[in-house]
Amino acid sequence: MTCVGGGQQRYMFRNQSLKAMQAQGAESQSELRSIFSSKTVVFVEGPTQVPSTETRIMAAAFVAAFQVTDIRYAVAYYGPFLRDIPRRLGNSTVLDSAVGAISAAYQFLHTGSYPSSVLVRYGQSLRALRECLNNPVEARTPNKLCAVYLIIICQSWLGKHDDSLTSHSEAIAHLLRAAALHEWTSTFEMEMVITLCVPIILEGIVNPRIKMDSEFWELISSFNHRLSTSQDKNRPQLTTDLHHLAMFPKFVQNPEPHLAEIAKRYMQLRLDAHKIRQHLDQCANFSLVSFSSSEVATHSRIQAAYAILSTLAVLLNSLRVFDPWNASLVSEAVFLCDDITIQAELASCYRPVGAGYIPLCLVVAWAASDNPVQLARIEAILREYQSDFADVPWMSRAVWLASTLDSHRIRVISGKEPPEFPLETVSMGDSGGSRSAGNKRPSVRSESCCIL
Repeated sequence: MTCVGGGQQRYMFRNQSLKAMQAQGAESQSELRSIFSSKTVVFVEGPTQVPSTETRIMAAAFVAAFQVTDIRYAVAYYGPFLRDIPRRLGNSTVLDSAVGAISAAYQFLHTGSYPSSVLVRYGQSLRALRECLNNPVEARTPNKLCAVYLIIICQSWLGKHDDSLTSHSEAIAHLLRAAALHEWTSTFEMEMVITLCVPIILEGIVNPRIKMDSEFWELISSFNHRLSTSQDKNRPQLTTDLHHLAMFPKFVQNPEPHLAEIAKRYMQLRLDAHKIRQHLDQCANFSLVSFSSSEVATHSRIQAAYAILSTLAVLLNSLRVFDPWNASLVSEAVFLCDDITIQAELASCYRPVGAGYIPLCLVVAWAASDNPVQLARIEAILREYQSDFADVPWMSRAVWLASTLDSHRIRVISGKEPPEFPLETVSMGDSGGSRSAGNKRPSVRSESCCIL
């Protein structure tokens, strides 16, 4: 038997120094940090290195959740500042506990059923929060406010309500008033505060206990200005005209001093909604191949903008204080309520997270309508959405808002004469229905609302 390949070199051994190995490890850590700090959501095939500490494991779990682009479960929906949370881990017990709780719960969000281990992590986050609130120094930090926001999100997923912990936007408003916001100058801090202002404003419309003073909104406007000048001009703005949006709770609760502003805002909202509707119609004819596609994300954003603009418009329309004898306001209200209802049905495929704004839109539409058929349709859709986040008493909010709107209309009609030159409102199309005194919704009692 002959020997084949004798004397030929098959392997070559290379010397590997410890210094070179350390350099490779440093490069891997640098790659991991770049993933955590990236401002864009990217998918990776796997971690660049196996997390070896509890903080790294926690950060990796949160990053994995943030990288999900499926509109139904996209954590990025809750605010762009969340992308910077991993780099803040390890320095705050309350933030670490909150991230651990929401990361554990997120794994089961698509099932709607959570094991006991998730509830344990949620309970631990609540205990850490209570300890933090008892510490006057830590209680004023951005990490604490961020932790509260994460716990509130987790609470809504789990459907839990803790009677000893003030919930949702009311709690956030209280913490913002107590925080030293003038000392918060980082992009993370300003983005977080601006993001949290939006639910405060929207829920403040149906929750009279949420009140922020004018100095607060002036500070928020300065935050928005600083962000818009420091960031890339091509980057979408976090919010638009927050200072004017903050007036809506005042419009609802005390409209008389703001009649001219209400009329102006209503007409502008109708025009803006009409423009957005044109964009919505253009992107409506797309093939739903994946809930992670860019087409779906674009459609969802435009649909949300249109629904919210229509909701704000019907809210001001229903006050009827700036022109109570204008018949076209009635038909426009019916048209807007119908459109909100249609968008709620269409957006149902993006539930639970991607359509999280819809319940508040339905609450306003229900309060603005007195058509029995329309009311029954809205209630049926709202019941479906209620199953997503069961801890929010949406109908209680709707009852309170309906009572408030009714009281304003009754007071204005009984105490004023028809104006000589009624306001010319902007009509955008057929209402598809009408109102009549015989279809009046049964009167509601303001004390029946148990908000939060």
